[in-house]
Amino acid sequence: MLKLFSFIFFIPFIAFSQNIKISGTIKDKQNRSVERASVVILDNSGNILFYTFANEDGNYTLQLKKPASGIVSIEISCLGFAKNTNVIDLSTKTEINHSVSLESQQESLKEVVIESHKKVRINQDTTTIKASAFSNQTEQTIEDILKKLPGIEVQKDGSIKAHGKPIDKLLVEGEDLFDKNYTLLSKNLDAKTLDEVQIIEAFEDNPIFKKMNNSDKVALNLKLKKDKQNIWFGNITAGAGIISENRWKEGINLGLLKKKIKIFYLADYNNSGEKATSLIKESSINLDFFGADRIEKKARKQYVINSNENNSFSKSQSVFNKALFNSLSFTTKLKPSLTLRGVGYFTNDHQIQHSFSETIYNIDPQPIINSEANHYSGKKTLSSGEIELKYSGNEDNYLTNLFIYKNNPDIINSNLLFNSEQINQNSKNSNYTFYNHLNHSYSLSNQTILNNYFYLGSDYLNEKNRLKSPFLNEFFKIDPEAQIDQKGDTKNQYFGIKSKLISKYKKLESVLAFQYEKSKESIVSDFLIDQKQKTDYQVDTNTNQTIFSFDAGIRYNFTSETDFTANLKYVQNNFARNISQQHFHFFNPVFSFNLKKTRLGTFRLNYSENSSLPEINYLKTNYLLADYRTFEKGVSDVALLKNKTISFLHTLYKDEKGFSVKTNLIYTKLKKTLNIDNLITQNFNFKNYIVTNGGENYNASFSFINYLKKLKWATKIATQQTWSNTPTKVNNQDFTNLKSYNSQYSFSATSYYSLVVNFDFGFNYNYYQTNFNNTLTTNTTKDAFINCNYKISKVWLAEVNTTYYKINTQNYSFVNIIANYTPENSRFSYRLLFNNVTNENEFTLVTLDNYTSYKATIDLVPRYLLATVKYRF
Repeated sequence: MLKLFSFIFFIPFIAFSQNIKISGTIKDKQNRSVERASVVILDNSGNILFYTFANEDGNYTLQLKKPASGIVSIEISCLGFAKNTNVIDLSTKTEINHSVSLESQQESLKEVVIESHKKVRINQDTTTIKASAFSNQTEQTIEDILKKLPGIEVQKDGSIKAHGKPIDKLLVEGEDLFDKNYTLLSKNLDAKTLDEVQIIEAFEDNPIFKKMNNSDKVALNLKLKKDKQNIWFGNITAGAGIISENRWKEGINLGLLKKKIKIFYLADYNNSGEKATSLIKESSINLDFFGADRIEKKARKQYVINSNENNSFSKSQSVFNKALFNSLSFTTKLKPSLTLRGVGYFTNDHQIQHSFSETIYNIDPQPIINSEANHYSGKKTLSSGEIELKYSGNEDNYLTNLFIYKNNPDIINSNLLFNSEQINQNSKNSNYTFYNHLNHSYSLSNQTILNNYFYLGSDYLNEKNRLKSPFLNEFFKIDPEAQIDQKGDTKNQYFGIKSKLISKYKKLESVLAFQYEKSKESIVSDFLIDQKQKTDYQVDTNTNQTIFSFDAGIRYNFTSETDFTANLKYVQNNFARNISQQHFHFFNPVFSFNLKKTRLGTFRLNYSENSSLPEINYLKTNYLLADYRTFEKGVSDVALLKNKTISFLHTLYKDEKGFSVKTNLIYTKLKKTLNIDNLITQNFNFKNYIVTNGGENYNASFSFINYLKKLKWATKIATQQTWSNTPTKVNNQDFTNLKSYNSQYSFSATSYYSLVVNFDFGFNYNYYQTNFNNTLTTNTTKDAFINCNYKISKVWLAEVNTTYYKINTQNYSFVNIIANYTPENSRFSYRLLFNNVTNENEFTLVTLDNYTSYKATIDLVPRYLLATVKYRF
């Protein structure tokens, strides 16, 4: 086996074949360079052998294997120009210069060119959107603009979708600077630097994979204004609260965009509620059937101290936090074939949150009632660095290495009254993480690629938790004044190699993949009294896994719009928990039928079955204290978890018309799943994880966006419906089916009047229902908003943002007023924010969920006035 892997890994370095180099320059009849023109090489049968795009100077270069016939066709095309086609004989040549002058073809696209030049242009797989056409000049960051652009969605956590898919990259002038942590850029880069946004479908940054032209990924490319090129640019922001409020905001944007190097320095310090550490993704696991994989694993915390932060309102209304972050990113070409990318960041949050809650468990003839008054203080820090090298030795080789290191300590204190008794919690954690990804792609022929991926990682988490709880002391029958310490170490270490052979023959594409992985995880926890006396609640769980897997898959392209994909993955897992060993063998099939980019949109029907083993968090061999009142124990017998999923997806995006439709239907059957044998007492919860038969989930979502020309409104209607049937066991010997239903409806609209005033407005409705032990409970929430921006003059712009909430029988309203002053011909701009004008200072939420009634009251951010000044250079 070792010889086989060595042979596969070193094939790229010993293979040999003859290449033909074709290069040239593309210009128009006025001798101007034509950027982004496509160059496609086809054989005698019309099959694509290679394709590329001209750079900003109109130049292109490509290499390909000499075809058997020696005859190829070169097609060069670009929006607004007539296609240029030439037949070339390569049989006696190794290098060809093929430059062309394209004929203008404006008359056939006359109406489209005039309209789309202002708003949306579409060129093959790239949609270019003019940012100013959808801006009302109130946007502060890139994210604020992206939320308004057709075809783009910004999720609550800041992640971005384009044409219904999570984006793979957020590029700046074609370069990737932040990788998976692109929210650092989107949430902080000044909106006024942006000129255009490009949605790039069939995106692939690996030039070897790009030859296959089979990517399903999508990326966004930010085109900055021309005056930001080849010079240092940016801004400095300073702000402080007026009158008596202790409010502030300071920030800096600094950028340099040149051909050989691009640099961004972004920093911010504020107490407006946003969290800096949440800008960084914890880990990333991406499995791309026809592309490169990425595997990063994470150790999970043993003990959790809850802040009781509420997500019903925006963070500026309900989160008390001081946030600081600094980030420096760059990308540079050390050589024409060698690119270096680096990013370093430091983030820090200091959150103070006060809350009161009451929980009623309606499970016994006598309900269990618990109350909690929580005073939470947490300091979380995350510093990290990434270094990535990209090397392209020639047209057949592409090598990348990405190294990531993270240091993530935190200190949390929580003093609370639980059922009128004082409980003190203190947690001090340290967390060290590193990942390394080495990818090598080699083109064996025009239609065959070998990709070798070697990965390794380590995540180490050390926890020191200190508690003083009269309930715990009584439970352990110790001195009421004794102190309890829980010290834990959690480790996750692994390495692996995965080799893929990707081939294409006419309409058939195939993948063969071999993977070997070795991993070791451990959870060790000591439960001490007064730092010396041990209890029976000690945990020492170790798992060792040796995994070998084989993937075989095909994609058959019936037409350019229709394909069928089938994949079968075989996994052999030699699994050991402590001293016991087991051998698992299972198959995971996936079938997909796709109808792409028709007049009616894109359709996808998918069926998959998945088998996996529980994570180590659910395999603890003894009880572990998970929070101040919850003990958890893992499954006694390790077994496979199994589920099957059927999904249907339809999308239709007409960005130039501001029109889109998205429909998603998903059915999931949990054959074997992790469940909980839950025992709730007056002061504690005891959770035993077990593997049981699962339930069913149905999910349906629909969204419709349309630009109404007569009203000059962009409207969005969306709904999501969820049904589930879940076996539940609580204070009982038997499982009972818990049936739940959740229904969400939303409507929003944005006006684009050529007047001094415009609006954003909409509403949301959420209904939740459960049925447990023949008891029906319901919960309803509603909210509505209207934002008005009024252009007082050329230099003055005012905003009024109003939000209204109705949660069951409680009503809340928030009003923010913002005044923007931007003098003509000045680098300075000024902003005055009057937050929470109505001074809502407390919020009470009541939810009814299966056997639980929950009531929570939290403090809200009081009224304040913040003045900022921004200097742009």
